Amino acid sequence: MAGADEGRLAGALSLEARVRWQGREWEVVEWQGPQVTLVPLDGGQEAPRAVSYRWLVGAEDFAVLGTDAASAAGRLALGGWDGEEGREKEAALWQARMVEIDTGLAPGRSEYERGFGPGTTLALRCAAMSARLAAEGVLCSAHTLADKRRKWKAAGENPVVLLSVTREKRPGGFTDPRCLAAMQEVVARRAHASDVTIDVIREEVEDLLHELYGKELGDPAAVAALLPSRSTFYLRMKESGLTDVLSQPTRARAALAATPPLPYGGREAVLRPGEVTQVDTSPLRILACGDDGQPTATEMSTLIDVSNHSMCALMITPSRPRDAKSGQAGQATRAIDLTLMLAQAFAPWPVMPGWDPLSAAAASSLPFGALQAADERFTEATAARPVIRPELIIYDQGSPYASEHFAEVCDRLRIARRPARKKTAPDKQLVESSFVTVAHRFSQHVMHGWQGRSHKKRGRGIDRMPLYTIAELQQMAQEWVALEYQQTPDAGLRDPFRPGVVLSPNDMYAVQVARSGYRAVPLSPAQNRFFLLPRWVTPGKGGFMINYRTYQPIAQDAGHYREILLRGASKLPGAGGKWECRFNPYRPERVWLYDHTGRTWVTCDFRLRHLFTDPWTADMWQEYAERHRAAGGSEEDEEAIALALAQRDRRRRSRRPPPKRTGAEPPFQGLELECEQPSQDPYAGLKEFDLSTLRPYPTQPISPLAPAPVSAPPALPPGTGSAESSDGGTVPHPLAALFPDDGDGSLPEASAAGVPAAVYGFVEAELLDEPEPDSDDEDEGDVWEM
Repeated sequence: MAGADEGRLAGALSLEARVRWQGREWEVVEWQGPQVTLVPLDGGQEAPRAVSYRWLVGAEDFAVLGTDAASAAGRLALGGWDGEEGREKEAALWQARMVEIDTGLAPGRSEYERGFGPGTTLALRCAAMSARLAAEGVLCSAHTLADKRRKWKAAGENPVVLLSVTREKRPGGFTDPRCLAAMQEVVARRAHASDVTIDVIREEVEDLLHELYGKELGDPAAVAALLPSRSTFYLRMKESGLTDVLSQPTRARAALAATPPLPYGGREAVLRPGEVTQVDTSPLRILACGDDGQPTATEMSTLIDVSNHSMCALMITPSRPRDAKSGQAGQATRAIDLTLMLAQAFAPWPVMPGWDPLSAAAASSLPFGALQAADERFTEATAARPVIRPELIIYDQGSPYASEHFAEVCDRLRIARRPARKKTAPDKQLVESSFVTVAHRFSQHVMHGWQGRSHKKRGRGIDRMPLYTIAELQQMAQEWVALEYQQTPDAGLRDPFRPGVVLSPNDMYAVQVARSGYRAVPLSPAQNRFFLLPRWVTPGKGGFMINYRTYQPIAQDAGHYREILLRGASKLPGAGGKWECRFNPYRPERVWLYDHTGRTWVTCDFRLRHLFTDPWTADMWQEYAERHRAAGGSEEDEEAIALALAQRDRRRRSRRPPPKRTGAEPPFQGLELECEQPSQDPYAGLKEFDLSTLRPYPTQPISPLAPAPVSAPPALPPGTGSAESSDGGTVPHPLAALFPDDGDGSLPEASAAGVPAAVYGFVEAELLDEPEPDSDDEDEGDVWEM
């Protein structure tokens, strides 16, 4: 697949990074709010330049070239002081000893000590230093001092290599790691069973080792060698804490077995927003009005930040099983839904009309002033939800999350992914608990459509209620997040400097962003197109097809499309000569063809787009295509399918209380993603025109379709339409070539030509009053060839 310029991503920009901008190389030396200070690297004497961050990353030639290796190496002083903090005095003492051993003279001394004179050898000086250290209570032989001196000289006289290194105790000692893993597994199996002694655990570990490694090792004696002695086995059980686990009650052992180890659970330190996030999908248990006017179930996908429990993004999608009678395919959350949800995390939410004023960011505990100074997208109409760029996503192993498209989008945005274990909810327990919060604080307060927590507790007549549409539920959920969820204190959020104060997600974000900082990552419409689904197509003279729909370039990109046709195959490895195209199945009337040679896009429209006046989706097209095929037609007959889809009559729901919907139910079209380039005003920048300087044109210009003007005879009776020439012939009428001759010599009918009869007289008089002086008689009958 054609990849985009990864260096253009704003997330790669950092201090001391080298960037390309305006055809030159610069170094980032300062970053303050929305301003980035750059210093040229070409040796010029130009002063540093302060540039807006949005203008810098939005430039066409911007790219991050990398970080300065020299400056990075300069930060590693003495080649390892970072791990030896607080031991400077010890290193300085060993430095003085090595200098005295090497030269015989201690630093800062002018006289030689006994045993370190000019006539002494290196071995004698090492022996003298060993004796001195023994007198001070430090045991270090002469051979050890000689070895330290060799390491010291090899490291460039770096005293860090002279410090003693504390060796960490090896976990499990010399017991085979395969045996330690088998011990953990056997104890985990016993979590829900009755308690047993360690001797029974040892027998089960031995059986498990033979089961796992019997074929691999081939010799029973080799398998038995993996198991340590009985005393060592007891010691390893105690060191690993398994003995304490066996002594606990059954309920405690079961709860401990359900707790996942790191990196999924435990006390993993997460200190900044976006460092670790969790995403999952769960039924919303709210009925909604589907595209066909029938009740449909819904699902909700959420992205939760672990550090401050903020809900970065959410997406509500319809969910229905496959219809056994009609054969209509089912619908659930797909990869395009997850990518559209992921795009929400990179931009602020707008406050929609009708929302509570307290849902605005300016009225919340978010540091609105600082965020507005760092990001121009924060306005008074921004919802009270922070913008958090995820760095790591822990996701479920469902098919949408394991899809190639979701992985591609995460890789393009430089988002690491970590799959949770199958059927292990504690691996992403924060997002799992958020669904319980949604059910208690949002879902059950939806008046129309709430189904209850189970089928047994479902109310009667839910499907006959005036249900909300999917888009309306999405807006309601976003308002609830900004108004209630983000501003409600959470017992799990505490400030380390104020441990007695319970914070809300917005309060915790304000504490963390003051320490870690905020960096805006605006995505351009061209970058947003990579969130859409990819298709590989073969462009032709008549366009290209996606799901038997023909797409053709718009007028502005026709020349660019012609260049792609002249190139032929794309020559991309593994593409088979096809070109990459991106489209949104919720808005399939427009697609974008990607030109990887120039990293540009060609906008293409569905050729029958003019037939549709109502919104439509790819799912609705597929539904009508199946109907057409069931009636004996073909799925490739796009004109018949388009006409049937354009003339659809949506089913109206009855018994709807006022106010009633007068139009058709709008289809579910996902979330809007800014993929169109903003149109530029062609008259922008022009000065105001002074109408007093406008001068009239001397004569009415004649259409280029008119024949060449001819010379008129010197004398022409007024009111006549023809004149006789000197040789007895007649001169043809000047407009005779444009209008057919009726045979009677009269002018064409005004109604047939669409022009009033008075116009002919005006044009005739004008041509005869101002004859062409340079025209020849022999060219009188010539007519312009079209």
